[in-house]
Amino acid sequence: MTTTTMDLQVPQQRTAPRLAAPFAAAFAALLNAVMPAQRVNVEENQAAREAADVRAMARQYLKTDPGFAADLFAAADRHEELYGN
Repeated sequence: MTTTTMDLQVPQQRTAPRLAAPFAAAFAALLNAVMPAQRVNVEENQAAREAADVRAMARQYLKTDPGFAADLFAAADRHEELYGN
């Protein structure tokens, strides 16, 4: 009987750091404090500006923490989709 052993290296999937969820919650609370109380009348361009700000922050983390940057990009996309139209 013959046995063949293969050494296969699979890259680990990067996930968001443990502080990503509390940071996102704090960021959402900050946005809620800054935004006016009348959420029904959120303008499309305001959501686009907010999403652009989050994307700018995500670009700062691209080299040091790409997983967190990806989470920020996804959050900006969701925010723009939900409140942009």
